[in-house]
Amino acid sequence: MVDRVEDVVELFITEHVSKTRSAREISRLLRRKVNPRWGTRSVHEIGKRQIIELVTEVAARGTPSAANKLLKVVKAFLGWCVGRAILDVSPANGLAAPARERARDRLLEDDELARILRAARQMDGPYDGIVALLALTGQRREEVAQLTWDEVDLASHTWTLPASRTKNGKPHIVHLSKEAIVVLMRVPKLGKFVFSLSGTKPFQSFSAAKHKLDKLSGVSDWRLHDLRRTCVSGMARLGVPPHVADKVLNHQSGTISGVAAVYQRHEFLAERKDALERWSAHLARLLETIDRLVA
Repeated sequence: MVDRVEDVVELFITEHVSKTRSAREISRLLRRKVNPRWGTRSVHEIGKRQIIELVTEVAARGTPSAANKLLKVVKAFLGWCVGRAILDVSPANGLAAPARERARDRLLEDDELARILRAARQMDGPYDGIVALLALTGQRREEVAQLTWDEVDLASHTWTLPASRTKNGKPHIVHLSKEAIVVLMRVPKLGKFVFSLSGTKPFQSFSAAKHKLDKLSGVSDWRLHDLRRTCVSGMARLGVPPHVADKVLNHQSGTISGVAAVYQRHEFLAERKDALERWSAHLARLLETIDRLVA
């Protein structure tokens, strides 16, 4: 068969997807969602109806964001096919996202945050450390989960994220408070990855661990990314200026943008250190309070 979908998908992954920072997730979607449905067919047989059926099926049994993400990946794949002269026109042109996603603006209250962190300490394995470091630093889930020991300098209390691991493609320095250092010191060194069951690959069992954490903490309707949002909101309450919080979170554009961003090269390292120390001290006080209440 000419231009069989599963063959073209593998070529797309090799030539394009493998060079992107989202390679693992995109490859998984193509191999688990697209190939089982279209793999043995010719890419020339795929039309708007087939795309709509595939995406609608995912939307019906999953979340709106999963269906929207799959459509985005399918559009990228078919657009690449046009660029490689495999297709003349993409059948995905003009297709709208199948579902409207609800904007996430969940901020955890201090009591909820304390209960989550306390419950995480009761869990075995690396998930405890991941949750704690997410709360203490405000960094992204995959950045923390895929942390390697060679990125960490315990002596200087810094964590240096290489450009290949950041969303904006720029290296990023994260100050590690004394509370963050304590978290890392509790982790056994099994291999390359800090948060790992074997050391050879990062922790991945997020769904099961999150379900257990919700039961232990009694906090529901939240996700790990809310720790990042809560961190920046909490720093604002502590008087941290917005441009410093932007630097802590490694936002590509924020309060300093446009022409000002071109000239503003100051990284505010001292201010970022102070911000994370103040936030970490706040979390420590929350935990001390809830420990006394349940003692």
